[in-house]
Amino acid sequence: MNNASFTQLSQFVAYVQKRFDLSLLAGCFADARPQPDIPSRAVGLSLLLGEVVHIPSLLQLPEETQWPQWQQWGGYKHSISDDTFGYVSERLDPGQLRRAAIWINHRLKRGKAFEANKTNGLLVVSLDANEQFCSDRRCCQDCLSREVTCKDAAGQEFKKTQYYHKQVYAQLSGPELSVILDVEPMRPGEEEGIAALRLLRRMRQEYGPRFFDLAVVDSWYANGPFLKPIFAFGWKGVLAAPNGTCRASEQEKRSMEKLKDNEKYLQQCGGESKS
Repeated sequence: MNNASFTQLSQFVAYVQKRFDLSLLAGCFADARPQPDIPSRAVGLSLLLGEVVHIPSLLQLPEETQWPQWQQWGGYKHSISDDTFGYVSERLDPGQLRRAAIWINHRLKRGKAFEANKTNGLLVVSLDANEQFCSDRRCCQDCLSREVTCKDAAGQEFKKTQYYHKQVYAQLSGPELSVILDVEPMRPGEEEGIAALRLLRRMRQEYGPRFFDLAVVDSWYANGPFLKPIFAFGWKGVLAAPNGTCRASEQEKRSMEKLKDNEKYLQQCGGESKS
């Protein structure tokens, strides 16, 4: 880390400590280890600081944790190995991290940090699904799967199973500041629309009905099976982005069309119907 990055990091720590009480916020870095030798707070803060100064790899991060000032920020007077970063990252509590993000975003909104994000006076959240990674061999119980067509050395086509993870993201975008409000993973056997509704329902519960004004989704969302639960949740409206923004597959469309019954659809996405 060069001097410019170190200065930037010092300014960031001072700002976050003053604005968001970094010492208190560090409590969100809780993990499942029963009696850790290295505090979760120190590991989590090091991961956060490494992201601020764009440390490219966990392999490089241990070198930065040898700095005395870094150790003072993290509250741990020793270096931390890359194995520890990987081990703890797998065991961090996503619920705690989500609550911290919600608290931060509420503070940002109260401080009018999202004013430049508004369109005609409305704060708009965009929903989109993104694939994180894929593998032909490794998988877990939460992996999605698909059949892909490949060619062997002789040029003959064959099919194989590919495993991947995909999440629906809710983001506030703006010219100065863009933030992820929440994220919801797609589960095996379900399509994007169900995960999006599950995400919106949790956001309404956690952020409240007035945190943002409208949701922008791809145009294929704007049909009965998607809109009926949205209206049941009490949202003011949903806008459809132009065609081609993130086209749904025919499989996704058929999946949505099968869920015509509002009661059944709300049950799948974790909502409640209105009688």
